[in-house]
Amino acid sequence: MGIFSRRFTSDFDWLLLGMALLISAFGVLQISSVEPVHGMWRKQLINVGVGLIILFVTTAFDYHKIVNAAPVFYGFGIVLLIAVLLFGRVVNGNKSWLFLGPISGQPSEVAKIFTILMLTRFLAEVRQRPLDVRSIAMTCGLWAVPAVLVFLEHDTGSTLSYLSFLVALLLIGGIGWRWVAGGAAGLVLAVILAGVWLSRLDTERYTDNYKIQRILAVYFPEKASARYSYQNKQAEIAVGSGGIRGKGLYQGSQGTLGFLPEVQTDFIFAAVGEEWGFIGTTFALTLYALIIMRLIGIARSARDRTGLLLVIGYAALLLCHVAVSMGMVLRLLPIIGIPLPLMSFGGTSLLATFFALGLALNVRYRRFVN
Repeated sequence: MGIFSRRFTSDFDWLLLGMALLISAFGVLQISSVEPVHGMWRKQLINVGVGLIILFVTTAFDYHKIVNAAPVFYGFGIVLLIAVLLFGRVVNGNKSWLFLGPISGQPSEVAKIFTILMLTRFLAEVRQRPLDVRSIAMTCGLWAVPAVLVFLEHDTGSTLSYLSFLVALLLIGGIGWRWVAGGAAGLVLAVILAGVWLSRLDTERYTDNYKIQRILAVYFPEKASARYSYQNKQAEIAVGSGGIRGKGLYQGSQGTLGFLPEVQTDFIFAAVGEEWGFIGTTFALTLYALIIMRLIGIARSARDRTGLLLVIGYAALLLCHVAVSMGMVLRLLPIIGIPLPLMSFGGTSLLATFFALGLALNVRYRRFVN
């Protein structure tokens, strides 16, 4: 059952891979239009090539062996996150980057996938339904270690994205309805209390608190400092000016002229809206929706609980990244620095995405194996 066998070529999910490559190509094209530093698109293209190698290598090994090695991956991820706290550099207010000579990256991105692997291994071995308190506590404990380390890096966006797969895995893992109801009620109450607190906030005391200011810029713009509303306004201008068909590739102004900061990463979707318009953004959204639906289909067809948990965990993370990234651009959510998977410039995020997709393809390929 080798990687180049007849069965592999006939039973491999080429459709999922094709959609991922299509949106990656769209991202490379868009980066070439807005790149603040010449040659970024070439680096992204190389990252896609390396990601493909990682994807096929990941698919070549039975996913059970990879999940069994989860403690090794998980431990390595923790070591990387600790190294960031000790030796990392601050970039855009977050100490989330690790530089090792010519190599640099954000370990929090790969640590997400490693954490999903670890939670999958643990929950797959729990047979009690609904999950008892000990199992829930163990799951949350395993999740909390990397999540807290990422939080200490001041990377709020990544910390919140960790919540997405924790919730999904607990739900699929068999958490009782009382816990679900209690969690939902707690979330609603927290949102209400936060809204009341922000509405009565003495903004002069939090002028330099960028996290609070970014929240105010979206939900209470009259209270926010003008400098923290700048990115929101520029993103709105970019998307709004694109109209139905967009201005055309290389014809945008907000991204190419530097009005929109970090356009090649956090605001790549705004550049798509400006240059490709409603048609282009709908095309991107459709591709992401199809990929997520395909992942859910793979999870449903998985031959065992391990495969189900593994794919659902990543599907939840992907959905979170896409929703938050697009929500930031459309001023529905605060700016928290979430890259758009497969499209935003950045090697770590792209390679982690291809690794996760390789795991999902692995589960589908072995769905009929005894």
